[in-house]
Amino acid sequence: MRWFLLCIIFFFHLNKYSQNIGGIENFILASQQDQEILIQEYFKPLFSSLQTSMSEGWVKTAKPHKKLGFDFTFIMSGINIPVYDRQFNTQVFNNITSTSTESPTIFGSNSNESYLIEFYPPDSDYSMSTSFDVPNGHEDLLTNKRLLLPNFQFSIGVPFKSELILRYMPETTHKGASFRSMGVGLKHSLSQYFKPAKVTPINVSILANSSKMESVYNFGVNSQIVGENQSINLAVVNSSVGLVASADLKLLTVYASIMQVISKSSLNVTGSYELSYETSSAEIGEVSFIVEDPVSIVSNLNYQKKNIGLAFNFAFYNLFVDYSFQNYNSINIGLSLGLR
Repeated sequence: MRWFLLCIIFFFHLNKYSQNIGGIENFILASQQDQEILIQEYFKPLFSSLQTSMSEGWVKTAKPHKKLGFDFTFIMSGINIPVYDRQFNTQVFNNITSTSTESPTIFGSNSNESYLIEFYPPDSDYSMSTSFDVPNGHEDLLTNKRLLLPNFQFSIGVPFKSELILRYMPETTHKGASFRSMGVGLKHSLSQYFKPAKVTPINVSILANSSKMESVYNFGVNSQIVGENQSINLAVVNSSVGLVASADLKLLTVYASIMQVISKSSLNVTGSYELSYETSSAEIGEVSFIVEDPVSIVSNLNYQKKNIGLAFNFAFYNLFVDYSFQNYNSINIGLSLGLR
């Protein structure tokens, strides 16, 4: 158990001192259409991995706690980031020319390329243009191609052979972006309604849960664009419902689940930004203006998750490992302390 606690301490130590992401505020220089494309493409694997982690690790058995039985659980999810989501095709833009056909996402590699921005403002006969360096990817955030995300959970047995689950992810930091989440779940035994199930180690339950994550990235003094209160704010609401089945033996539990997951996210780029451009008009020359809260994006994610795992049962603690099958596959390991 000592090695497990050391891993937790080391994880939070690394997050505390990670460096910021540079240059992503320049996305605001693009036309309105391309702003959203840039942000969605660059951050897509981060958003998807965060949404995936919110539905992971909720159960390690279908058998609910006895009334007032409880446990405290630490879960570490390793979310796989597919190779195809570590870069994106630059042909998707409307008014951006790139020196390369591909650009890194946040989990991609470094880049020496640049973007040339040129677009026509509404009701004008001249174009505005500027350029900036393509922001680097940060594959150093990954461990063996996976993003590691923690969660803490408390479960307690309640009447009607049910179990209440409360979840909390303490504030952690990746490259200057802070994340925190909380959630609640309910597991209810279906096996109690079938007589044969009462004399076998097989248990089946229904599980429903919902959680919310909030993330803030402040550009601060590192911003390459003059302005005030510049930040990216992300909020994700994730809900899932499905069935869990397990074979609960004395020292070993084998479990599996199938869940339908629905997730909604909103992203807002807030603050003021002073944007400067060269124009194609010799009379006008260079122009500058300030924009406020320039980007607001809402997106939905709906998918089915399948999960299979093993739990090793000891007197007052439990070790478990499982694997989830979805677009961003996940390995989850956990440690529980408590009384069943």
